[in-house]
Amino acid sequence: MVEDTKTQTDPATGGGATGGATGATVVSGDGIVIDKNKAQEQYVKEAEEKYIIPALVREKFPDLVKLIYETESMNNEEREYWMQIMPIMTEEQIVKFREILVNEKDQLAKLDNEYEQEVGRINAPAPEIDEEKLKKKMAEIEKKEKVDEEAEKVKEKELLKQLEGL
Repeated sequence: MVEDTKTQTDPATGGGATGGATGATVVSGDGIVIDKNKAQEQYVKEAEEKYIIPALVREKFPDLVKLIYETESMNNEEREYWMQIMPIMTEEQIVKFREILVNEKDQLAKLDNEYEQEVGRINAPAPEIDEEKLKKKMAEIEKKEKVDEEAEKVKEKELLKQLEGL
């Protein structure tokens, strides 16, 4: 996976925002803001400022332009390549390409969700330990162990007597 993004710097603070599961804005290496809440048309408009976007792509595949920019597995050159090649792709190839991008997006969303759940589980406060209850339980266990040991000793003696009587 090629990561060709940089963090957007806030001019007021000089700090950057990172992308990923946090939902903050990321700027691709070619200056296009990647935001999952942004409309397809906004991606097309911004991409047209940087590249020559064929009319067919603008009209028929604005959803693919959005998917191309939101994928984490392409760099700028690959994004431009796919936008240029789409007009000569067959319908079947377009469908497959869309399926691949949607599948990647869904899988990454699933992984992000699982990650967030695991982080939440890890960061959840540990349950309170009732020391008195724990001490009582340990005492009961020790008591049962002693009773079992005594019973075992009695059985051993009986077995030894039986063996001696043979």
